[in-house]
Amino acid sequence: MSDSKEIKGKFKYEKDSKRYHRFKIETDEGIVGNIYVPKDSEGIPKKIILNNAANDS
Repeated sequence: MSDSKEIKGKFKYEKDSKRYHRFKIETDEGIVGNIYVPKDSEGIPKKIILNNAANDS
C-alpha cells in the first residue's frame, strides 16, 4: 500500500449502547466498519481523521 494514499468516506449514527454511541463507517473504496464514541465525551464529532498506526514508528 502506498504511504500517501488517502481514502474518504462517511460515518452515520446507528444506535446507542449502555456507554457508547455507535457509528457505521463506509468509504468510497469499500471499507466498512464501526466507531464507538463514549457517551461521556464532549459531543459527537463532525469529522474523524484516522492515521495508520504502522506509520507512527
